[in-house]
Amino acid sequence: MKEWYFSNNGEISGPLRLAESNKFIASNPNVYAWHPSYAQWVPVSDIEEFDVIGSPPPAPAEIPQQLIEHFTAKERELNTALGRIDNTIQTISSSMADIDRDTNRFKQTTKDLNDKVEATLKSVNEQYAALQKTLAGVN
Repeated sequence: MKEWYFSNNGEISGPLRLAESNKFIASNPNVYAWHPSYAQWVPVSDIEEFDVIGSPPPAPAEIPQQLIEHFTAKERELNTALGRIDNTIQTISSSMADIDRDTNRFKQTTKDLNDKVEATLKSVNEQYAALQKTLAGVN
């Protein structure tokens, strides 16, 4: 959910969610709003998400340094977390490749053993049949 900040003659309010923002704007229709996805403060009358009727107020000087530092720190935290996630994904991918390789090797070994067992059983059955013939001739 988006959280908004508001500048009313240099006094910053927020963060506020949409419902709280609309209540704030109802009492302060000539303020500027800012969200981290914005490069600058925007008159609330120019933001479609807000229920406001009015003319734009004079522009605030700039986004407060405290907010910039706060979101820059959040961005660094997210980048660090993404780095850890990326390393985890690489480790998992490598492990999955190892498992696939081992699985294929075990499948081939199983197939080879099955072929040998079938050949052995065929030989045993042939020897048994020959032995039965020999024994039938002795009777």
